[in-house]
Amino acid sequence: MRIAIAGAGMSGAYLYRLLANEGFNDIDLYDQRKNTACGCRPCAWGYAPTSETRRLIAKVADPAHFELHRSDMISFDGVAIRSDVLTVNKPALINDLVGDKEIKEGPVDLTKYDRVVDATGVSRAYLPPIKNDLIAACNQYRIRSDDPLGFWFKTSSMGYEWCFPIGRNEYHIGFGNLVSDVKSYRPPKELNGHDLTLSLRCKCQSTVRMTSPFYSQPLVTDNKIVGIGESIGAVAPLAVDGNVYAMQCGEMLLENWDDLDKYAETVLRRYDWMRKERRALEKLMAGKIPSIFDALTMKRHSRMVGVEMNTGHIFKIFRNMTKK
Repeated sequence: MRIAIAGAGMSGAYLYRLLANEGFNDIDLYDQRKNTACGCRPCAWGYAPTSETRRLIAKVADPAHFELHRSDMISFDGVAIRSDVLTVNKPALINDLVGDKEIKEGPVDLTKYDRVVDATGVSRAYLPPIKNDLIAACNQYRIRSDDPLGFWFKTSSMGYEWCFPIGRNEYHIGFGNLVSDVKSYRPPKELNGHDLTLSLRCKCQSTVRMTSPFYSQPLVTDNKIVGIGESIGAVAPLAVDGNVYAMQCGEMLLENWDDLDKYAETVLRRYDWMRKERRALEKLMAGKIPSIFDALTMKRHSRMVGVEMNTGHIFKIFRNMTKK
């Protein structure tokens, strides 16, 4: 079987290594040249929970080689919450997964392959366009502080600001929003009395899909083109985390390689909670506070990824996101 994987980010690189380790040897890997300093599509490099992150990476590499910082506490709008989040050196992990495999540029000639995997993220280059797609813009900087800044999120109207520790006194600080322009965002020069040193070399702008797999169908076309990761909306619509789900999609696809309909069913069943979060997000966009059932969905998701949020924390986030 001749295989093309379009996209060598987290989902595409991980699937490539899974397939290569299983003995698939006729694989072409495609990607576009990245314009970021790290050579990676922008993100905050956060993975949760730690146990699932390590399990997935251990299938293809030694997780210890890529771990940067484990956080057992996260602040949401000033409230300290127990957590289990690991920041990972994502560019190094992707480079390790790809190894010395040649990465081709340019569009995939669909006629030359028996299976084409769309791992192109927001571009969704080989699957049909999504109706009512929800795409948020993000702007992120890499900064340094000799004093600890912590791991935190600050919610605002239809978005939030974040600070992710990535080890060695460095942090990713950024801002994402579903409805407003983020290009003018700049991190503060001082935070909680601590001076920040901005890396002018390492800053990036990107987008993230918040649509959910249910609203990103079809996941498969012509029993040949199949999507994984963000191309099929496998990103939490409210928390906007997707790295672990990118790897899980590759794992599910390999397990159902000869039955793509079953793969799609498995993805929709496993990530049905994303469909529910998407509905809560639509309420927020309409200026409405989501229901207690929506809050419970987010609470279950947060606990699944190792963040011990209660419904009071969640409703505070909902209220902040509807403020004008």
